[in-house]
Order: sequence, then structure tokens, then C-alpha cells
Amino acid sequence: MDEFLSEKEQIQYIREWWQENRSYILIAIIVVVGGITGNNVWKSSIAENQLSASSLYESLAVEVSGNNSETAEEIAFQIFNEYENTIYFEKAKLAMAYFYMSQSRDEDAANSLRDILQKSEDGEISLIAEYRLAKIMLYQKKYQEVINMLTDNKGHAFETKYSELLGDAYYGLQQYDAAGAAYLAALRTTNQPQVVDPALIQMKINDLPDTNDNSIIISEDEIENTP
Repeated sequence: MDEFLSEKEQIQYIREWWQENRSYILIAIIVVVGGITGNNVWKSSIAENQLSASSLYESLAVEVSGNNSETAEEIAFQIFNEYENTIYFEKAKLAMAYFYMSQSRDEDAANSLRDILQKSEDGEISLIAEYRLAKIMLYQKKYQEVINMLTDNKGHAFETKYSELLGDAYYGLQQYDAAGAAYLAALRTTNQPQVVDPALIQMKINDLPDTNDNSIIISEDEIENTP
């Protein structure tokens, strides 16, 4: 605005500018206020959704603990259908996988875990699901599938556990040298927390037939001091 305009001219200029631009300004204000209101409503809706899913999941846990198959499945399916985009979808799948295994429904359990692996973006839950799926497939004697899934699957907190499962899978295929190597990798995995039972793995190594690996004994001190 020209600084040399008189006061009346400045007032008149402002009035004319307002007449020309007020519709745009009002629209901008409405958009901003509406966006804030909409965002708050959206956040409130998300919170209510999570709360409802959490309540259902607690009910599911009670039914699973009580071994109530029909009711547990009804609640689980409600979570799967209505709360697919919440963390409780994965949690319910894990709970049902556990429940199905307790009912000797190993393929249903495996499918629940596969659903997690196909959908979940949570790395930690995916590792848990993959680990449990591998254990189920070992139970089903699908040894090669376990090997295909876990080989070169490294660089995470479950690496040590995966190595032990690989050893079990190779053992099931009677590939004892590979089994021994996998068991030793489980004992010697570096930069990972000790999440396996060293004594149990050493027993597995000692039980390997006709392999040089079963003569290798690693002390607990050596395991703890592995760099």
C-alpha cells in the first residue's frame, strides 16, 4: 500500500480490497477451520475404534483361556472383519493360532500366522508370526519349507532362534552336517541377545549321528564371550 496515500484514501483502499477479496478469505478460513475440526473428529474416531477393538480382544483372551472354541472364533472373526486396520487384527491372529494349536488344528494355526505375514507392517509381530509358523511346519514335518523360509533370514533379534529351527529342519531331512552348522550358528550368533538354551543345543549337537560337528563342545563362557 502506498505510504503517501491520505488516511481516508487508505481506508477507502482497504474497503475496496476487502470487497474484492473477502470471499476468498472466508473460503480459506472455512477450509482451515474445517480441516482442524475434521482432523479432530478423525482422531476421535480412530481412538474409539482402537478402544472397541481392545475391548473385543480382551474378551477373546478370556474365551481362549476358557477353551471356548465357538465364542472365541465368533469374537475373532468380528475383529478380523471390523478392525482389520488395527493392531488387534495381528494380536487376534496370534491368539487364534495359539488356540488352534491347543485344539490340534495345526493348519488353521498356520493359516492364521500366514495372514499376519501377508498383511502386517509391524516388523516385530511379523518375526513372531514367522517363528511360530516355522515351529508349526516343523511339527507338520514340512522341513524343506522351513529351510526355504528361514535360510539367510538374518540381522534381527530372532536370528539365533531361527538358526536353531534351521538345525531342527536339517535334522528332520537327515542332513546332519547342515544341522550341526546351524546349531553352531545358533550358539555363536554375534550381536544378538542370548535367546536360546545353550545346553539344549549342545545336546542336539551331541546327538547328531555320523558328523564331525557332534564332537564340538562349546562352553558357556565361550558362548558368552563370543564377539
